[in-house]
Amino acid sequence: MALDIRVAMGDSVPAFRRGMTCGGHTCGGLIERMTTIPMVLDPATLTVAFVLLSAVLGTLLIFSWTLNRRLNAMAWWGSAFWLIGIGIGAANLGKAPPSYTVLLLANGSGILSYGALYVGCRIFNDRPGIILPGGLGVAIWAAAFPFIYDSQGYRLILASLLTGGYAALSAWELWRHAVQALASQRVAVVLLSGLAVFNLLRGSLGISLTSVPWIDSFGRRWSPEMALFLVVIGPTLAFMFLSMAKERLKFEYKQAALVDDLTGIPNRRAFLQAASKLLDRLNGRPASCLLFDLDNFKAINDRFGHAAGDHILSIFGRILTEKLPKGSFGRLGGEEFAAILPVDARDAAAVAETIRHAFSVTGKAALGGDEDVTVSIGCATIPQARTEDLLRRADHALYRAKESGRNIVVAA
Repeated sequence: MALDIRVAMGDSVPAFRRGMTCGGHTCGGLIERMTTIPMVLDPATLTVAFVLLSAVLGTLLIFSWTLNRRLNAMAWWGSAFWLIGIGIGAANLGKAPPSYTVLLLANGSGILSYGALYVGCRIFNDRPGIILPGGLGVAIWAAAFPFIYDSQGYRLILASLLTGGYAALSAWELWRHAVQALASQRVAVVLLSGLAVFNLLRGSLGISLTSVPWIDSFGRRWSPEMALFLVVIGPTLAFMFLSMAKERLKFEYKQAALVDDLTGIPNRRAFLQAASKLLDRLNGRPASCLLFDLDNFKAINDRFGHAAGDHILSIFGRILTEKLPKGSFGRLGGEEFAAILPVDARDAAAVAETIRHAFSVTGKAALGGDEDVTVSIGCATIPQARTEDLLRRADHALYRAKESGRNIVVAA
């Protein structure tokens, strides 16, 4: 297998010819003849190479899924590579022109591969609805095939519209519904968009050729030019899918290290990091710390069980999420929570009172009205403060709130 190239020796050929002899005779004529031999791509060889490459890439993606079954999208993407390899191989590796059945099934396999590609993108974004979108294209192809079998142009138009549409939907899915902003996902969007444009432009050749040989070659059932395009974009796209999976896992592990499992809010480590960044941005302006401690939490666990206690903790985490800016609060441990806000003492006390009242109402209702569920809150406001100073002063205020009968807000 080789490209259609010619080695251009330029002005150096005559000099090289004069300086080289073979058994006393000049070899320049032989060299000149060698440099004009065309080397042509063999479609059969390219077909075998593409089928084998698709199988390897599909197996690699499916193997990656077996290592982490949470990433179900990898199984769909791996299946897509296998399906496109089977479709191309079935239609082009036979000695005789493909029959009606072969054309129906081979093109159906190719269209189904694009459907699997789209389904994988939906699953990667945790979106429902996979069976109908993935199988709709091949259903349309099967229904229309008896009417377009005799026209290669119509077959090309329909197949290109379906595959191009799936590629465009895949790009839209990864761009519009991304769960996280992943760098490799943005590259995948560009590749899928390019694949969509390629298929749609190829479909236009079913209407009218351009008289440009290398462009019109894409309108044939299979050509070396199309094989080269797919051989290049296939591994690149598979690499992006693997990179997306790696980035997703890295993000999840990072989140697991910074999020409290029970309440779903930032844990102590994440809270302290966010508080430090907030205070740095304030450049010495006042900041307030709210320190929360759920009242009589051990009694709730003893009377209603640990499941009820966990539910109360989750309720308080949800109230903080509703009442406070994102990233300004966290769970320090046990029944103790904290928040640091860029507000003065009066506003901090007002926010604390809102949280205290909301928790008192919601928590009591969660236990069926049989037990008062309250929280004591200590507030501290300091200009040019460090996180440790704010927490220490808020802790003194919280101690006074506990000593004063609980279920109150006390400012330092």
